[in-house]
Amino acid sequence: MQDKLGIFAGRGKLPQMLIEDCQKKGREFVVFLLEGEIYEEDYSAFSATKLGYGEVEKFLRILHENEVKNLVFIGGVTKPNFSALKVDKTGAILLTKILANKILGDDAVLRTVINFFEKKGLKILRIDELLDCVVSKKSILGKHFPSAENLVDIALGISAVKYFSKFDVGQSLVVAQKQIIAVEALEGTDEMIKRCKNLRQNSVLVKMKKFGQSRKADLPTIGVETVKNCATAGIKGIAIQANSTLVLEKEKLIETADELGLFLTVI
Repeated sequence: MQDKLGIFAGRGKLPQMLIEDCQKKGREFVVFLLEGEIYEEDYSAFSATKLGYGEVEKFLRILHENEVKNLVFIGGVTKPNFSALKVDKTGAILLTKILANKILGDDAVLRTVINFFEKKGLKILRIDELLDCVVSKKSILGKHFPSAENLVDIALGISAVKYFSKFDVGQSLVVAQKQIIAVEALEGTDEMIKRCKNLRQNSVLVKMKKFGQSRKADLPTIGVETVKNCATAGIKGIAIQANSTLVLEKEKLIETADELGLFLTVI
């Protein structure tokens, strides 16, 4: 019997997929939601607890009461205005540690949060330890292949991700004709893709884990909507990183890419 799992759920389909997997395997779980976050999925059937960003003591108390020692952070969340947060005493300690970072990028914040809870005796699990949703080998998914020009742009994208990782930004970017035309910031991948519409022909989306990024939260993710948005924006294909990019509904995603004429390459 697997240990009970604490699921701190963000936006998107991943938390629901994990819940369904737990139900299928008979694993007990406790669900937490963020107060004020907009959720597309319905968690009303799971007695989910809503927490404000600063309610750390309440969070730890519920974990202890439910004998939960394994925790996963899964799904996207909206970064708060740290200067306006209302926090309890333990939350104030965590907030101080967060604000001590030189750069308040997503990975820096998440690393601090993860380290904090690990020191409280919790085991933070990776999403890919729980769900089979990564492609482990470099390969082509589907029937379309990148052109020689696409491959040059992908290589440039890899170098750019490495550079932008120093500033804790840029899990995704769009490259065309040896030019970086968009870098993902707070808006997320899909919104970045939408603002690339008609900017260049034969552009590619490169989606990778930042260099040095923790694997325990916020791994890059693509789904069917990502493919559809790329097609609408005129992007010709997507390059994702082996062992580090979460692929949702893999078979449906590949089928959609094939239908829309996009290549999917695992780098």
